[in-house]
Amino acid sequence: MPLPVPPVPDNTAEVFAANKILRYNQAEEQIVAAYVGTYEDFWGVQWPPKGSRHTTAEMQAIINAMPQTTALAIIQSAEKFVQTYGNGLPMQYHTPAFVVTIHNGSTIVVGDLKAAWQEPIESTQSEAV
Repeated sequence: MPLPVPPVPDNTAEVFAANKILRYNQAEEQIVAAYVGTYEDFWGVQWPPKGSRHTTAEMQAIINAMPQTTALAIIQSAEKFVQTYGNGLPMQYHTPAFVVTIHNGSTIVVGDLKAAWQEPIESTQSEAV
């Protein structure tokens, strides 16, 4: 969430302060945009939702092809990112795009694509007409 920028000041210190706040806000927007792009690439999704380019089986195979410690680190890193930047992040990016279950702290099981990422039924029906 962007920080409020004070009105244009009359003295040099206030000008520097206002510019630093603007730069911070821009940097935070870039960080969130980079996360969203990485998230969409990783899970094969896009907004507005059109499903995933990966089936559940394909996503499971991708996760299985990674060392499990790496896959867990990616998921846990995303959770930490959301804790830090969640206020500026749309809700659909707060959790994995697929249902993910972690067994015994190290085995990742990929379930169905979450409803937020599934293609709306009406767009599928209108294309069929």
